[in-house]
Amino acid sequence: MSLLYSLTTDTATAARKRLGANISLRVDAFSSKSEKEQSILRRVEFADKPGIVYVATHKNAETIAADLNRAGIPAVFYHGGLRPRERDEVQDSFMSSRVPVIVATNAFGMGLDRTELDRPDIRFVYHADVADSLDAYYQEIGRAGRGGEPAEAVLFYRPQDIAAQQFKTGPAHIDAAALEAVYNALRRRRHPISRHDLADASGIPPRKLAGLLQKLEDSGAANLLETGEVEAASKRPLAEIVDEASHRQQAQKEIRKLRLQKMQQYAEWRSCRRQFLLRYLGDDNHGACGNCDRCEMSGVLGRAA
Repeated sequence: MSLLYSLTTDTATAARKRLGANISLRVDAFSSKSEKEQSILRRVEFADKPGIVYVATHKNAETIAADLNRAGIPAVFYHGGLRPRERDEVQDSFMSSRVPVIVATNAFGMGLDRTELDRPDIRFVYHADVADSLDAYYQEIGRAGRGGEPAEAVLFYRPQDIAAQQFKTGPAHIDAAALEAVYNALRRRRHPISRHDLADASGIPPRKLAGLLQKLEDSGAANLLETGEVEAASKRPLAEIVDEASHRQQAQKEIRKLRLQKMQQYAEWRSCRRQFLLRYLGDDNHGACGNCDRCEMSGVLGRAA
């Protein structure tokens, strides 16, 4: 059962419908990074378009888009590091068919109504990097083939990719000294404080401050206001706050680890991939789909999912 979903019969049916039988599922495995990168470029070059290439980092989004353009394939990149106006321009260029390929992190579509990304003619969704969970993977490949035409979802996979994603989950322990500095700076203020002023008062860089504030809010020790300001919300002892934040961080790290393990199981699965994915999402009613690489290898072809 999914770590994010608890599906009823109706929602399992919706999951099956979204993962249409017209979407071919495939995992291509590689031993080297360069081999994988060249395979991605070749597949995009010869694939029916438009399509989406999902990546895990800003750098990969920019690098792959540049490589595609050098190969004569018009492509744009999209990630959370772009300014809002830039993100809007990139998204519009893809959704309005001016550019056939977008290389994007999971920031693509965040905060938008789903209908804004319901382009019916997307013919492929490729994952150059593993998604951080099967739930995310399902959501992203579900953007392909919504008009009913044949589409493909391919994961370009190396076992080392799982280790890279695990590294991104961050440390299991928090920086207690930094958390103390922020907590004490908040408690000294009788009124809400801006993040900029809090960074100065605590001596914590703004980028690191954001994560620490989230931990304080999760522990009920701080309120993040709609104005962008922050205020203390508790007078609990610091040791208690740190202990609770540490337990939360460890629990979140374990959940992320389990999600990646499921992603790895999907990538290395030896039987029908659609069956594996649908069962993970709570739908146990289907056998081999006939439209994935594993079914193709075993001679099970042409069945509906």
